[in-house]
Amino acid sequence: MTGSLAMDDLLASTGAAFRALTMPAFMDNMLRQVRSIKEQGLFSDILSAGLRQPTVAARDIAAVAARLLLDPTWSGQEEVPVLGPQDPSADGMAAVMTEVLGLPVRYERIPGDALKNQLTARGVSEAMAQGMLDMMVAADNGLNLGVTRAPRHEIDTPTTFRQWCEEALAPAVRSLA
Repeated sequence: MTGSLAMDDLLASTGAAFRALTMPAFMDNMLRQVRSIKEQGLFSDILSAGLRQPTVAARDIAAVAARLLLDPTWSGQEEVPVLGPQDPSADGMAAVMTEVLGLPVRYERIPGDALKNQLTARGVSEAMAQGMLDMMVAADNGLNLGVTRAPRHEIDTPTTFRQWCEEALAPAVRSLA
């Protein structure tokens, strides 16, 4: 994330018209754990189970980006928060998944080292795994809570976690043999 933020700052320093989308957690990242969700009724992360934070669907990010790119009337520099319509917790997400999938799903908080080991076991470089861990620690410490939610966030990014589970997660779970 720090590299991305540095690039945003560099672009902004040129004075060019520039809009930076800023996103919190992505619902779609849950698809990485679809097998564990189906076979063990479990998803895991390092975040506190009760931490409520913005969560957005990738399709909503794409829609906001497309709208902004197609707007020829805009100039200046701006950060555009893309937050999703709600701030679910991991425990809340587990409850929604349980209802949508019709099987018990629970959240398990794991230590940071366990996440890093999972990543490197999948072939992620040590540096990238550390960067991802650092990002998740920052999220657990409130990184994604710095923007005040506004009505436009529900309009611009309407996909709720329940809707995403019905339309993306449930088909992915059903498709597993």
